[in-house]
This record gives sequence, C-alpha cells and structure tokens, in this order.
Amino acid sequence: MAQFSAEVGDFVSEGTLLSQLRNESTNLEIAEQEAVLAERRAEFEEISVPRKEDEAEAEARKLSADIAFANAERRMEELKALSKRGAANPSEVKDAEDTLNSAEQTQIAAIAMLSKISNPRPETVSQAKARVDAQEQHVAFLKAEREKRSTKAPFAGFVVEERTYIGQWLSKGAPVVTLAQLTEVEVEVQIDQQYIDQIAPGRAVTLHVQGTGSRNGQAREWTGVVDSIVPRSNWQTGSRSFPVIVRINNEIDSTTMPPVPALREGMMAEATFRGEEVNAVLVPKDSMVRTSRGTFIYVINPIANGGPLSVRQIIVEPGLSSGSWIQVSGENIAADMQVVTEGAERLRAFQTVQIVKEDADQK
Repeated sequence: MAQFSAEVGDFVSEGTLLSQLRNESTNLEIAEQEAVLAERRAEFEEISVPRKEDEAEAEARKLSADIAFANAERRMEELKALSKRGAANPSEVKDAEDTLNSAEQTQIAAIAMLSKISNPRPETVSQAKARVDAQEQHVAFLKAEREKRSTKAPFAGFVVEERTYIGQWLSKGAPVVTLAQLTEVEVEVQIDQQYIDQIAPGRAVTLHVQGTGSRNGQAREWTGVVDSIVPRSNWQTGSRSFPVIVRINNEIDSTTMPPVPALREGMMAEATFRGEEVNAVLVPKDSMVRTSRGTFIYVINPIANGGPLSVRQIIVEPGLSSGSWIQVSGENIAADMQVVTEGAERLRAFQTVQIVKEDADQK
C-alpha cells in the first residue's frame, strides 16, 4: 500500500481515491508493450499503404522492362526478315530469340512487383491488422490491471471502517474500507406470520426514530415505503416473523463538513403499518397481567342483590397495540366491561374492590 487517505468518519464523493498500490513494475510493462504496439502499427501501415517512392521505383522498373521487351521484339522481327532472304546468321537469330524471352520474363516480374506494391494481399493486411488489434487489447488489459490497484469510491458515502493501512500487503479482492451510503436508508422490520398478508410493496409506513432531530424528547416521525418482503422466516430458531424492508429518504445536513445525516446506520426505529380495519376490543396495556398460566385481565362483576363489587379473571389473547391500548380476544369478554388498570397483579378472583373516582383536576 503506497497511499491510503481514508479515515473513519470521512465523507467521500464518488470517484474519490481511497488507496493506491505501487505501480512501478506495471508502468514499465505498459511502456514496453506500448512500444511493441507502435512497431506493429508502423508495420501494418507499411503493408496496407505503400510508399510513393516504392511505387515510383516499381513503375520505373516496369517501364524499363517494357522498353527492353519492345527493343528485343523489334530486333527479333528484323532478324527474321533477314533470315528469310538468307542474309542473317542463324546464331544471331538464336541470340535474339533468347534476348526476347529474357526481356519478356523481366517484364512479367516488373508487372508483378508493381502489382504487389500497389495492391498488397488481403490476407497479409488482415494478419498485420490482427497483430495490431491483439497488441491494443493487451495494452488495454495492462492499463485495466493498473486501475485495479487504485481503489476509488463507487458512490458518495461515509467511511465507517478502515480495513487496511499504509505499507500493508494486499491480496486480490482484499477490502480497503467499509463505505456507507446514507442518502437512502433501509429499515428491516420483523412482521408476524398472521399479519404478513396485509403488507404489500409500495405501501406507506410510519416510523418513529429517536435522535433524529426532535428536541422535546419524543421520537421524530418519518415516512417510508415498503420496498420488499423477504419470503423466508428464521424458522430454524422457531421464529415465524418475516423481514420486511422499508426504505426512507434520509436528510443530510450539507452545511457542515463532513455532512451530518439524520438517520445513521444501526439506529432503532418503531414502525407502524396500516392494515385492514377490524372491529376489536381494546383494553389499557396496564390492565394486562402476564403469568406462566397465560395472560388475563380482571373485570368488575355485576352487582348482585346489593352486594359489594368483586372481580373475576378472564384469560385473553393479546393482539395489536396502539399507544397505551392493546387488542384482546377471549371468551365472555365484551366492550362495555370495566377492567382494573392499577394493582391488577395483586388481585385474586372474586376479591372485593372499590372504584375510586379521579380528582376533577386530573386528566
């Protein structure tokens, strides 16, 4: 590790250099392969685009061969005419014939050379082009490998953990920092099996989070949206709750450096979901008495024959809660019953009680 500038708590923008490994050997190899690439490009250009000097030389050789062939052909015609009159030596005719054949072959060679220079073979050009392309890919690969030695922030976020230090040897894939993106926050809420069918993606959720800006001791209210429902509970441990992922747009104060997010990783939130409306019996939470035998409440018995007030136990099954109230269900329970809210844990079944009215100034 040659450079490491990230510290816990820093805010980094997208593309910020977080760490840099040493690149001396990689830079030398890239320079070497770029020189090879330049050589192959020059070779390809030489093959595909002939030089004007070479074309001029080939054309001159062809013109010279054409003149030599024309002279030899004319000389041969003259000797043939003399030979018909018996005025030519047979040896001279044979020499003229050999000269004509030699001039013809020289002309053919000159034509072929000019064609080779002016029109290179397609397969030769293709081979040279393929060598250039392969070398370009090799240089690009080396540069990409060099880029991997530089770790840059993939997004704007906060450094929440340092995973290395200057001088440490890092293997391929080793972590450098843990970066948290807090512009949008995910909240995982566990929903019991009996209510999971009332949750749907896109539905609004109300959340209360302490420490997010309220100054009156109350948890600040946030509005989120159900993003997804994980279709698997932690049934191995006996849980029948399903994780529901809620997304909230965070608020980040950018007037300071580093910026300060309102919602931070690891905070606890209380989520309220709105499900289907049902008719339910609600009792104060303070009236609930939980024992090893179950959960029950004490209700006031009707007055019989002018006798004293007494209470009886009713076993209940708790349900949803809202504020200081909780839903209960059970046999022989009705909405107009009076329940004991204070001291219920000290009562016994059919114990006599007395109803004390609150003071007029109490609320």
